[in-house]
Amino acid sequence: MGGMVIDPLPTQLALETRRGNQVANYIDREPVRWGDEWQMNQYRDEYRHEEHRPVGPSRKYNCHGLTFASRRTTIEDAAEVLKIIGDDEYVSITYDEVMRGDIVIYFEDGDAAHSGIVIGRDALRVPIVLSKWGHCHEVVHRLPKCPYKVEDVRYYRITT
Repeated sequence: MGGMVIDPLPTQLALETRRGNQVANYIDREPVRWGDEWQMNQYRDEYRHEEHRPVGPSRKYNCHGLTFASRRTTIEDAAEVLKIIGDDEYVSITYDEVMRGDIVIYFEDGDAAHSGIVIGRDALRVPIVLSKWGHCHEVVHRLPKCPYKVEDVRYYRITT
């Protein structure tokens, strides 16, 4: 008789917004691929002045899963991120208002391409962000020091 078989198929969490709307998500239980490790090492080399957290690559969660679902799942659809922002009553704030605990979303062509949690500001008041880079690892980085476009970055705060 064989050992326990782990189902490699993606599963979905019962993840709802505050208004009770389901957030489309999935947990990819597929093992890390060689390319994930390679990309992570490329990021470590290219962004050597940022703080690369000692967590390996993972396909179980993405940046939006880190930001909005406690590292438990992948939220891939940009519309789902906007649903969370609206349903959970986040408010838009300005760059000058940003402080620890706020959310940053990097938009590309109108879609939420990347997100993270602001954990502070550097000496020049540039936000410092904790985010996950694709299937790779988590990085603590200054706002513009990441592989995502920074032309349209927006900040949000939950106030209630």
